Amino acid sequence: MSYSVIDYVAMIGDPVRTGAYVRALRKMVTHDSVVLDLGAGFGFFAVLAAKLGAKHVYAIEPDEAIGLGPALARANGVADRVTFFQGDARQVTLPERANLLIEDIRGVMPLHRERVKVVCDARERLLTGDARRVALRDRIWAAPTRHPAAVRSDIETAGADTYGVDLRSVRPQVVDGWRRAKARVEDLLLPRGLLGTVDLGTVAEPHFEGNARWMPDAPLVVEGFVVWFDAELSEGEGFSAAPGPEQSVHGCLYLPLREPLPVPARADLALRFCAIQAATDYAWTWECTVTGSDGSEIVRTARQSTLGALAVTRGRLSAMSELHRPTLGAEGRRWRDAIALIDGQHSSGEIANALVRTGDRGCTSESEAFDWLQSALQVLESGDATKL
Repeated sequence: MSYSVIDYVAMIGDPVRTGAYVRALRKMVTHDSVVLDLGAGFGFFAVLAAKLGAKHVYAIEPDEAIGLGPALARANGVADRVTFFQGDARQVTLPERANLLIEDIRGVMPLHRERVKVVCDARERLLTGDARRVALRDRIWAAPTRHPAAVRSDIETAGADTYGVDLRSVRPQVVDGWRRAKARVEDLLLPRGLLGTVDLGTVAEPHFEGNARWMPDAPLVVEGFVVWFDAELSEGEGFSAAPGPEQSVHGCLYLPLREPLPVPARADLALRFCAIQAATDYAWTWECTVTGSDGSEIVRTARQSTLGALAVTRGRLSAMSELHRPTLGAEGRRWRDAIALIDGQHSSGEIANALVRTGDRGCTSESEAFDWLQSALQVLESGDATKL
């Protein structure tokens, strides 16, 4: 996933998130600080660290926005103390190890894309053994809730006759899909429960499993769960993505239940939430159990997974089999031909011309082939597969 400059500015403009980072950096940066900024965007925190007096700052970002960094550093008078790298941090080697890490590679959850792997690599190769960090850890919370209005509308639409078309066959994909929600405090049915903590100093595996429990005093009906995180950036500084009027730009994760779940008074309600890294992204699973006050199980919901929300054709399912024997289509042949010519000897114009000459690669003109090649080169030259 790539961000626009407007996306980065919106993140910087969030006072909940950015204000906490700024306060933490003011406490942590010294004249002896060699700073590593992971996921630097166009370099806002990197430039700020330099302005706060850091000895040197190394900013790493796979997105093209990093290209704006040198001009930002010059405009703020710190160009001689900030070095920018575009690419995957795991493929970058620094001239020295950093003793202060700045990092916010979160999405709606702290477990986002390859964050854990990138941070683990940085601990091993790019940081000193006593390096300090901004951030320290993220605590993941959940609370039972009613459906937000938009979710309720989607589920009702997919469970009824709409303009004469019965949509119930697509309802399973709707109720297994997660949403980024701006949750309201008044929709929460019970106080928050702690699912677990991701400690950036010790975490080694990208997968996460957490459990939270509640015991309501009165009967209630649960329609889903809101999940969010609190970020501890440094001693005494942090921010929360919790529901409320001042919610951070990260928002909350909303996980609907397939059917409303009645919970009797004094029963035990338990949520099991798992985040499983699949390729470069995460699949989330959730299920809950209601146990009576006498210890007997009243109901266990079916395990739901964001994989269940995927619309996958029968042909695609067949292709996912270990027995499938793949062949290249026209697009695959175009990638193959381009890769064969990307050897440091042929120009982009020559490669585009060759793609047109092959005739069956989907390019009818050299300009069309050249435009396609520019997109392909963003992946092939940077190694950033998220640009696909």
